[in-house]
This record gives sequence, structure tokens and C-alpha cells, in this order.
Amino acid sequence: MKYHHSKLGLVLALLMIAACAVFVVRMQKVQRSEAAAGTRPNRMLELMARYVVGVKGLLQGDNKWDMTVTFSILEDMKTLERNDEDALRTEIVRYWLNEAWPPSADLDKIAGKSKALKQDVETLGQLKASQGKVDEAAWKQLHQRHGWIAELAHAQTLVENDPARKAVVQQGMGTAMVLIGAMMLGLLAAVGGVALLILGIMQWRAGKLQLTLTRISREHGGVLVEGFAIYLALFLFLPWLLHLVPMKLPRWAGYGPALVALFIGMTWPLLRGMQRPLWCEAVGLHRGQGWLREMGAGVLGWLAALPLLVLGMIAASWIMKLTGDFPAHPIVDVFAGDRWAKLGAIVLAVVWAPISEELMFRGLLFPGLAAWLRWLLGILTGAFVFAVIHPQGWAGVPAIMALAGTFSLLRMWRQSLIAPMTAHALNNGIMCAMMILLW
Repeated sequence: MKYHHSKLGLVLALLMIAACAVFVVRMQKVQRSEAAAGTRPNRMLELMARYVVGVKGLLQGDNKWDMTVTFSILEDMKTLERNDEDALRTEIVRYWLNEAWPPSADLDKIAGKSKALKQDVETLGQLKASQGKVDEAAWKQLHQRHGWIAELAHAQTLVENDPARKAVVQQGMGTAMVLIGAMMLGLLAAVGGVALLILGIMQWRAGKLQLTLTRISREHGGVLVEGFAIYLALFLFLPWLLHLVPMKLPRWAGYGPALVALFIGMTWPLLRGMQRPLWCEAVGLHRGQGWLREMGAGVLGWLAALPLLVLGMIAASWIMKLTGDFPAHPIVDVFAGDRWAKLGAIVLAVVWAPISEELMFRGLLFPGLAAWLRWLLGILTGAFVFAVIHPQGWAGVPAIMALAGTFSLLRMWRQSLIAPMTAHALNNGIMCAMMILLW
């Protein structure tokens, strides 16, 4: 089948995708600079603080506490500092571990860097002088700016057996146990993943595991890429238009643009004249060999992806050392909020994102690119676009690309989108469970 102006449509679609990617990267830079202004807690630093406080609590309980144990962790905390506010937070943690209050000279030095920090230091001084009692408005401001680390400073002004002090230590110990347990389970899962990955490669080389896509022409592939480009543009710019509406809209209206973008992107190939059976096959909208078997394949695929994910994290650590940037996601702030915010985040991460992103990236973009670039370049290019438009920043790109590449390979193995959707939901679900346990 021939489509009108198919080559022109592909070129415009690729330009649109590139423009959208550049727009997202620039917006992320602006948002990160705003976050660096110190107007809200640094959640990554906060998690590290909870962990190190928890490690001290656990080791003290076994009479094994030694300051040298957490020296390297404190050095890692320094790498997470983005501004002068973070320097104050690190000092609070450092002197908690030293079981001493930060010296006045150190606090005064930090206070001289901004008016807000001067107020923070004055509030800390009031906490120390009054053994935890301070004006409610001043405490609220300190807590809004520094989160759990403000609670740590408050606890440090209390006596050893005070319930509020014990509660802070228990929170830190809970975070430490979750992170240590997650690392141990992750290591075991990664070992199993290595075995599955090796087995999969052997099966593929022996011809027993097929990695193929529905054969479509370049014209069909171009139309799929067009649909993805339209989705991406609408997804990014419709919310901006919604803000121009001169009336207050209900909160649920904010989800409308995403639904509209998804619907138009998915149906675009049909509007361009693609036959429905070919559209379903090319996009992967079928049950494959059955829901349960496809979902099981998704679980196995996610396990096999863990070694690649570890390599991506190693690459991310190199990027962090070179650039000073570190991966962070706004959803972390949500999980530090109330239960309804957490529930909404879980639904978006475990249900909406796996369905919508797999439909667009593994349903439209990947097969569309593969029709022009062949499957390997299609995987790499699609994975890069997928990683760049996520908010984790450049340090998060290698790990996200590893996941995206795995989802594409699952699409090739199973043809259906059920397996990559399952792997995507499993990955996000585990991350959400971690966030709930950590907070």
C-alpha cells in the first residue's frame, strides 16, 4: 500500500521527535535549576541521610558502631549536594553521627550565604536553646525546606530516651533495612538474570528462540513513526494549552491531554489508510499465545534484563562523576507526601505508564524505526528517545536505555505487547514498593 507523501511525513515526524526531545531536555534543565534553588527538600540526599542514620542505629544496637563505617557514605552524600541548603543538611547529618551539635562558626558561615539560610540557622539555634521547642511558623518553614533532615535536627536537641528522638532513629533504621534487603534480593535476582540471559542467548544462537518483527514496508513503518511523533507533540504541548483556559478546571481534567494524545497517536495509522488487521499486527495489539504465557514471558524478560540494568547503573555512576549530575525522578517527592498522592503515583506508574508507553514506544516507534533502520538500530534509537524524555536526566539514560532495549527485545520475541507491558509494570511496581517501604 502507498501512502500520500510518506517520505515527507517520515522526515517531518523525525524532526518533530528530535524537537520534542530537545524541548524536554531544556525543560528538565530549567526544572533542575529551580530545584537547586533550595526551595524544597533534596529527596535523594534525604534518603541517604535516613540510610546512614539507620546504619548507625543498627550497629549501635550490636555494639559495632564505628565512625569509619559511615565515612564513605558521608563522602557520597557530598556528591549529592546541589546548593548551600544541601551543605547545611549534610552538616546536620555529620554531627548527628559525631553525637555533637554543629559548631556555631560552621553554622554562621552557612547562614551568611542567603537570607533563607540565615533564618534556618536561627531556627536551629532556637531548637538547641529550648531543647526542641520553637515557634510553630518557624518550624513549619524549616520542615518545608529541609524535610526529614529538619526532624533529625529536632531529634538531636532531645534527650536520649525521648519518644520523638527514638522515632527518628527507627525511621532511619527502617530505611537502612529496606535498602540493605533490596540490595541482597537484587543481587540474587541479578544472578538468576545472568543465567536466564545466557540461556536466552544460547537458545537464540541455536535457532530455538526467534527474534523477529512483523514484516512491514518502509511506508508502513513511516506511518507508525508519524503516529508516535504526533502523540509526543500533543502529549507535551496540550497541557500547556490547557493552562490557557480562563477558568478553573477539575483536577482530573489534567489527564485529558494524555488520553487525547494517546488516542490520536494510536489511530493515526488507521486515518492514513492502514488496514486494521495489519495495524493490529504491526502494533502488537493481540494476545499472542495467551495472556498468562505472555505475562510469564514478561517476568522472565525483566529478570534477564537485570544484568543489563546493572551495567547501565555502572555507566550512570561514571556520568555522575564526570558531570556532577545524578538521576532523580519527581515521583520521589510524591511518595514523601500523603497516601492519596502515593495511590495516584502508583496507578500512574504501574498501570498507565506501562500501557501508554509500550503502545507508543514498542507499538509505534520501535517497529516504525526498525522498518527503516533494521532491528538493532531501531532498538538503540527508540531506547535513546525513551530515556531522554524521562525526567531522570543524563545520568539516568544508560539504565533506562537498558530497560527500553529489553522491552523491545520482548516485543520481538513475543510479537504481542503484553510481555513488554508486564515487564514494564513489574519494574515500576517494584520501584513503587521500594518508595512506600522507604518512606
